[in-house]
Amino acid sequence: MNKILLSLILTLPALAGFKNTTQVVPLKFGQESATIVFETTGEEIDDAEPHCDCTKVSIKGHRLTAVVDTHTFDRDVEKTISAETADGEEVTLRMQFRVPQAMQLSARSLVWKRGSAPAPQVLRITLPKGSPITHITDAALSGDAFDYTPKVVKKGREYTVTCTPRSTTKATLNRLLLTTNSTDPRYQRQIIYLQVKK
Repeated sequence: MNKILLSLILTLPALAGFKNTTQVVPLKFGQESATIVFETTGEEIDDAEPHCDCTKVSIKGHRLTAVVDTHTFDRDVEKTISAETADGEEVTLRMQFRVPQAMQLSARSLVWKRGSAPAPQVLRITLPKGSPITHITDAALSGDAFDYTPKVVKKGREYTVTCTPRSTTKATLNRLLLTTNSTDPRYQRQIIYLQVKK
């Protein structure tokens, strides 16, 4: 039975005649744009409409070329295109961008439960090799509900920020802003949320 099902799956035609409808696109640090090509098995492509202003498309016969402006991408993101082939079939083409992380965080938010002990939590920050960030230059808190202590473990590589709520009797939210020495706007700042939740 399994062999029959596998045979049926292998012989099913691609959706709307496209060889593939999803492409994973790994990006490099600082990459400004990416070109992605979708092709049908021979059916001509009549029309295509990107769902984001960052994407420009061109069609030539059975080939669709998408040029995507990636200069603002600071985390993994998916962009899509609606395409229609000459036989009237419509399909959504997906481009899944994998964006390298210039700063690796142990958490994007630190959370305490209201009424719990105001115990310190440690945010750990690592700068991977090849990162466009070579140093964290500042850590600043918006608000006064927490005490925080930044520490350089290994300059250019490892950092910590120890955060402690002054009280957990009521819900509150502050932001910890990390500033870096990167010249790329995507990597100049990182926000971590500190929150006492109900």
